[in-house]
Amino acid sequence: MSMDFAAHLHAHFPKEIVDQIILSLGNPRTYCLLLNTNKISGREFNGRFPNIRPHPLVVNGYLYDKKEDDFGKHYLHDLGAYYIQEPAAMSVVALLSVRPGDFVLDLCAAPGGKTAQASISTGDEGLVIANDISHSRALILSQNIERLGLANVVVTNNDFAKLYGGYLDTFDKIILDAPCSGSGMFRKDEKMMKDWTYNKVIACQKEQLNLISLAYSMLKPGGSLAYSTCSFSKEENEDIIGHLLASSDAYLEKISNTNALYESPVLENAYYFLPSHFDGEGQFIALIHKPGALTKTKYQKIAYRGKLNKILEGYNLTKRANIEIANSLYSLNYYLPINKLNIIRYGVRAFDDIDRKPKPNHHLAHFRDAARSIELSTVDFANYTAGEVLSKECAKGYHLVSYDRLNAGFVHAVGGQLKNLLPKGLRRR
Repeated sequence: MSMDFAAHLHAHFPKEIVDQIILSLGNPRTYCLLLNTNKISGREFNGRFPNIRPHPLVVNGYLYDKKEDDFGKHYLHDLGAYYIQEPAAMSVVALLSVRPGDFVLDLCAAPGGKTAQASISTGDEGLVIANDISHSRALILSQNIERLGLANVVVTNNDFAKLYGGYLDTFDKIILDAPCSGSGMFRKDEKMMKDWTYNKVIACQKEQLNLISLAYSMLKPGGSLAYSTCSFSKEENEDIIGHLLASSDAYLEKISNTNALYESPVLENAYYFLPSHFDGEGQFIALIHKPGALTKTKYQKIAYRGKLNKILEGYNLTKRANIEIANSLYSLNYYLPINKLNIIRYGVRAFDDIDRKPKPNHHLAHFRDAARSIELSTVDFANYTAGEVLSKECAKGYHLVSYDRLNAGFVHAVGGQLKNLLPKGLRRR
């Protein structure tokens, strides 16, 4: 069955809404970022960039004009001070109300914006498993976790259809940003518009039905699941939710702050972010609740008994869950059994080459604060980011270097020179 996009919209939305959606697709897109409050406060960021505007639904989310502040090219981006994310997509985790201590699963997590938001929201009291079934996308996700210096995230590359039996009734909150036909992203990515077909909608629907059933089985009684897509298609949205409601005890939570949202014309408590109504792209969201009393997750603390304790003391890591994987040492705030998980990153990748001469990893630099670092001048920072060797007398060994009170990475001091340890893929002139 084939159907053009406008006709597809008319099948599910009132004519005036369709007209407004199509008209809005010709407007400029909105840019937004999520502030990494582990590194910089909203007050400081507002003071430095007075033209930014607060996101209407997300604390520490900010809308900006790319012509005034091109944050993607700013050094603060490289130092992990924020994550650039579309404003409607950013709203999903905020509406899910992730809290300190929550055990969170982000099932289709790449590239990592929702994971980052959940990580910052749970803080050191909770854990996030960020999974993507695509290995290449999981690597991109892992790189973003490293840049942001997040320390309570386990990045995995698994098909949970083969593992869910070991995680039944496990997670307090689950984020399911399901793969979809992408019609809500037409304004952001012209390729999505060219690739859209009704057959693509139906193909995505099959995967979405499997994913939502899988996710709900892993949700704790009393827990909440955010189902979202960047699609306007009822087949990928209300029909998926309706199937779950009819086949389980699930029900939808009411979203209180709905001024900017458009409620589904066919399903109560399911909502759309429409580019005609909200300052962002197209997004569908439903908050699914599993009946029952929520029991608090009991996290484990297991002491590290390996040979790197002395080194760990120097970086204040001894009270964390430290484990050795493939000649690297990883540090997580709580112990999480690996079982059959294919681990890409287990918290902070702290040290490499641990069987010979342990070397601090770049992730450790972005995790730590800059209190004991070597502060670089503007010229030295430019040279460091270009991969140059710096000249400076200091004690032999590894040192953190920082700029503007944020760590940039590590150097190795030998004979009056600081050998540059910034990964080659991150260097720029």
